[in-house]
Amino acid sequence: MTSAVMKVPVAVRPTDAFRRACRYEWRHLTALRSTWILLGVVAVLSVLSGITVLLELGNQHTVSSATVADVIAWTPLSMQIPALCFFVMVLGTGPVSIDLVSGAARTTWLAVNGRGAAYGAKCAVGFAVGAGVAFASALLGALSCAVSLAMAGASQPAWTEVLAPAARFVGWMGCWALLCLALVALLRSRIVPVLLLVLWPLLGERLAGALLGYVPGMDGVGDWLPFAAGRAMLTDVSAYSDDERSFAQALVGSHLPTPVAVAVFCLYTVAATAAGFWAYCQRDARTG
Repeated sequence: MTSAVMKVPVAVRPTDAFRRACRYEWRHLTALRSTWILLGVVAVLSVLSGITVLLELGNQHTVSSATVADVIAWTPLSMQIPALCFFVMVLGTGPVSIDLVSGAARTTWLAVNGRGAAYGAKCAVGFAVGAGVAFASALLGALSCAVSLAMAGASQPAWTEVLAPAARFVGWMGCWALLCLALVALLRSRIVPVLLLVLWPLLGERLAGALLGYVPGMDGVGDWLPFAAGRAMLTDVSAYSDDERSFAQALVGSHLPTPVAVAVFCLYTVAATAAGFWAYCQRDARTG
């Protein structure tokens, strides 16, 4: 008789576990047909958004760099958040909600060696996807803008002045993806976080800021609210002309300098992501 060979379990280093977890999350995301359909729609809309810059041409057949930056960032000034958020939200809320709501979390934890590695991988892949989609969209939008202006015989904007707001847009969208998955982990739902992320930046935060203004000693607190800082991060009001600056400032709703706004919005994102990590690691997944 031949003796059975016993296999000794091999310890997996944390870095290897995290890398495997990221690969697991990436394969899961790219295996969905809906992901590619969504990205295709984003690509088409990015090209079309570049054409809409022709509507902003002035009497001198020119368009400002700030206007172009707003266009390729999916008009955050008028929408209060980039319209691209509504597409990335689908990708951002999916990974955690599938785990916790559908009961697939235990399988994920076993496959990637623990809850911490699973959540960390979701954050890493989520941020990469959010920022990557924004980068590709901004690039397509910028190319479309340049071609549209050239075909219309209009002057090109100072593209070097578009780089900084475009980079902030890419980082903002990466943070947005983290906020999506963190809120799903905290609220253990997919519908409620979506409603919150839609209504709070558009309506709730404006109302909260107005109410805080009536509280003694709370003047200016509205400038520091999460998406007020986020709007100030996306839109540098000082880049607008004197005629447009006051209107742009009213839409932004925060007087924070751009570097401060970047730091504040990122800190809110870090805090929400940390809270989501705690919730994801402490709560059990549903069964059935």
